Amino acid sequence: MMSSPSEQRVRRPKGHESLIQQLSKDGDGPFTSMAATLLFAASVGYAHERREQFSETGEPIRYEVFRRSPTAEAFIDSLGVLEHPGDASILSEERLGERVTIFEEYANGGLNYIQGEINASKSRVMDVLLEMVRRADRDQRSVGLPPELGQFFSPPEF
Repeated sequence: MMSSPSEQRVRRPKGHESLIQQLSKDGDGPFTSMAATLLFAASVGYAHERREQFSETGEPIRYEVFRRSPTAEAFIDSLGVLEHPGDASILSEERLGERVTIFEEYANGGLNYIQGEINASKSRVMDVLLEMVRRADRDQRSVGLPPELGQFFSPPEF
């Protein structure tokens, strides 16, 4: 059954509720909302090729929260396109649920990766995130991507 964007919900992996809280503003984390936390986690999951299913969920987030930011919605759509190359119908409204599931699974994989980094380093969450960003920046520079590419991307606002 297809759900409209106003009815669609984005699930949060219950096993990572504590980490999501820590990373969000309410837990003194760097992200302004749980939606922003999941966006970051999904990008980490995608970067590390970690798309991981989950069954137990915390309270879901209305998809409309993500739609308020064109960058967030474009990111979710992009993950769908990357998972289904050559299949333009993945962008249809009828397949929104499928795109959201792909996003949720990459977010879960990213949260698993982040938690692993925290456990391995025994450092503060912010220190771990900063080191992850530094490593990603070094990796980006080592493959020769132009540094000015970053000027075209801005974090979504909610």
